[in-house]
Amino acid sequence: MTALVRSELLKVRTIRSWWAYLIVIVAFTGLAVAAQIGSTDGGDRGTVDFQSDLVETAGIALLLAIILGITIMTTEFRFGTVTPTFLVAPARELVIAAKAIAAAVLAIGFALLALLVVAVVALPWLASVGAETHLLDGEIGTGAAQQILSVVLWALMGVAIGAVVQSQVAALVGTLVWIFLGETLLIGLFGLLDIDGAAAYLPFQALDAADGSGGGELLSYWPGVAVSLGWIALLGAVGVARTRRRDIT
Repeated sequence: MTALVRSELLKVRTIRSWWAYLIVIVAFTGLAVAAQIGSTDGGDRGTVDFQSDLVETAGIALLLAIILGITIMTTEFRFGTVTPTFLVAPARELVIAAKAIAAAVLAIGFALLALLVVAVVALPWLASVGAETHLLDGEIGTGAAQQILSVVLWALMGVAIGAVVQSQVAALVGTLVWIFLGETLLIGLFGLLDIDGAAAYLPFQALDAADGSGGGELLSYWPGVAVSLGWIALLGAVGVARTRRRDIT
């Protein structure tokens, strides 16, 4: 298993898109933090609530994490390298597990990078305007940990979706359409049927709850994490079953 995980990490590091992920995280997180600080009155910048919101800008890594998870799982099907991979490692479920572990490791790296950018931009700026900083306080540390776990969950969801769909384009486009349109339509439908509470159990509503930000009709934090893991396990099981039956010759 260790060799498989190392192999998956090597595959990701040796493609050019790896650097694109990092550049996008640094650029967009930095811009989001700068915009948030620059558009806020000086007195509010020293509050715990404001600085908690700054930490939540690390959530920019979420969408990249799910894209990473999907591509880790589907790239080999797209380019046909899945055949030698499964010949070397015939236990296909172990290959999927290795991809999931690699995606989780990389997702942690994404989240830590985003949080580092938040600190690098925010701490000097807040110090220069005389705002008290709370970025190292326990409450904000908890929020940072929740962001890291959330990014990992999104990456694992990507691997699970990729295992089910296997076509890279279909998985990427379908996931984005589902996130931005599919669940919105279902939420409206549930409202018409007077079962609004069911919307909170949709996969990406649960993932939204699992970042700790809360709000709206979302589940509370730990139920959000539990439901997210349930969806990941369900889709992952379907993906493993489909991959076992797939003809790779």
